[in-house]
Amino acid sequence: MNGKVNEWSDSVKKKVWKKGKINPDYSPDVLRWDTHGNIMMWSEYGRIDSKFGWDIDLIDPVMEEDIENLQPFNKWCRTD
Repeated sequence: MNGKVNEWSDSVKKKVWKKGKINPDYSPDVLRWDTHGNIMMWSEYGRIDSKFGWDIDLIDPVMEEDIENLQPFNKWCRTD
């Protein structure tokens, strides 16, 4: 097992990544925060075995999977 989860297209990943909050001390292409203030690293996309791993989640689970309803989140800190 490589510690990866489901994959999204590169286009969707980039659009959702840009929704993460920018940390002024780091390049926004490398590191951002999710809506809960957890650090995510671009290179750790899909990693469930990394404290900086992130994935894409629905904001409202009953709505469809369009870009407006997607957000980045840190997989390590996820509690559900």
